[in-house]
Amino acid sequence: MKKVNSLLALLALGVAAVASAQVDFTRYVALGDSLTAGYASGGLAKFYQEHSYPAILARQFGLATFQQPLVSDPGIAPVLKLMALAPSPVLAPSGTTPGQPINATYQGIYNNLGIPGSKTGDLLTKTGDITKLQRGQIDPSTIMYDIVLRFPKIPGTNVDGTAVAQAIAAKPTFMTVWIGNNDVLGAALAAVPIDGVTMTPVATFQQQYHTLLATLRAQLPNTKIVVANIPNVTSIPFVTTVKPYVFTSQGQKIYLQADSGPLTDGDYVTLQGASLIAQGYGIPGTGKLLPDGGIVNGQFVPGVVLRAAEAAAINARIAQLNGIIAQEAAAVGAPVLDVNSIFNDIVAHGYMLGGIKLTASFLTGGIFSYDGVHPQRLGYALVANEFVKLINSAFGARVPQVNLQKYLEGTETTTTVMASQVQMAPGAFNSTLQLFVPQTTEQQRPVMRRHLRREVPGEGRPIRP
Repeated sequence: MKKVNSLLALLALGVAAVASAQVDFTRYVALGDSLTAGYASGGLAKFYQEHSYPAILARQFGLATFQQPLVSDPGIAPVLKLMALAPSPVLAPSGTTPGQPINATYQGIYNNLGIPGSKTGDLLTKTGDITKLQRGQIDPSTIMYDIVLRFPKIPGTNVDGTAVAQAIAAKPTFMTVWIGNNDVLGAALAAVPIDGVTMTPVATFQQQYHTLLATLRAQLPNTKIVVANIPNVTSIPFVTTVKPYVFTSQGQKIYLQADSGPLTDGDYVTLQGASLIAQGYGIPGTGKLLPDGGIVNGQFVPGVVLRAAEAAAINARIAQLNGIIAQEAAAVGAPVLDVNSIFNDIVAHGYMLGGIKLTASFLTGGIFSYDGVHPQRLGYALVANEFVKLINSAFGARVPQVNLQKYLEGTETTTTVMASQVQMAPGAFNSTLQLFVPQTTEQQRPVMRRHLRREVPGEGRPIRP
């Protein structure tokens, strides 16, 4: 009997060994954009980076080290800070002097190759050069690549140091890939969905995403890969916080006015428009209209009003791109974390944690950071936990779930019932727009252009919602 028990015990150990051997987390590399980098509150800063979802996953995997391109606080650009709560919330950059790269002299390739502002195609083509920063050469259009990628060529080779090339050179045993958000995000931030300008054309995305995953699989045939899809960018606080109407002192509801006419309940005003409304823009009778944005004399001009038809066009594009992600991921045997469905469920029902209901609301919800686009530390911990669930179910792994309670207790998001009245300091979102909507110039950001032609994505025809 003892021999039988011993044999069963050995068999059980063997089964456990096989299950644990299915995923080797020894060398974990994360590819992606700002959501992978741990970007939050309008900047790349150590305070948030140390709680990026890949950094949290690395700790859950039991890894002793996980190298990231850390930037000293207050970050690049200086992260937004809540400067005042009453009579209404005031957000402004937390400083005028940006932080500096902390471990730029690290000789190896970073484990976290998330590049804020990058689109899918950028992971295949763009390189960085850390010596530019060391020489004091600050180029806003390349600074994130210079910080994250650093090497124009893979050290010791003549291979261009793209994100994909560096990921392959790192010889990961496990990878996460979360890219595609910026292929549509610009349409929401600038409130103008235009194919090829603020949204990546479908055919282009398909070719780029296919190349990305196919290259990784061909070069890393034994590496386990998990990908994530694109969340609904029209449901982020940057888009949904400010209402399309105001109330008079007598409680009368009045709809705001924009270049193309009055707003409706189905329309949105972005956070960028909050300070304009405070100056009287959009208020009937002032003669000041909120800018819709669009193409003027062949030049792209951002707006602050996202019409219902435009939001629908963005959501349709997200559905198309997520379909491509699912198809290409299946072709390389990579499970997909359906962030879109997870986020939509949070928007609809909230997320219960320790008896507290978290939501997607700005300032009051606990998930999003001060830029209204990216999660804060608690939000990234939620994402990491969803990755853990998928990894365990897809590969039979036993990664422990993240202790979310400590993130809930240490949240940096202030709760206030006046989030919709938030005021932005002049230029508070300039760095965000410059990074995620690079078509926007310094002169265009405060634009008050009127009577703009609106274009249907992919059609080039004007629309007037």
